[in-house]
Amino acid sequence: MEKILAMLKRLHPEHDYEASDDFISDGLIDSIDLQELFAMLEEEFDVELAGTDLTPQNFRSLETIAELLADHGVVLD
Repeated sequence: MEKILAMLKRLHPEHDYEASDDFISDGLIDSIDLQELFAMLEEEFDVELAGTDLTPQNFRSLETIAELLADHGVVLD
């Protein structure tokens, strides 16, 4: 989870992602951020995510992002 949090902090260091249950509703990330984070996740974890994975539901929280990665075989520390 720390790697995911670090990536989010690269997008917007001023946001407190750990205090949010819904990054989208809380306005912490937008559609442009989703695309950037999507690419960052693919590169960092050497995984190929599907275009259908690029949905707000998969990027609402640290947990949903971790679940997305787990669905693609990524084991987080």
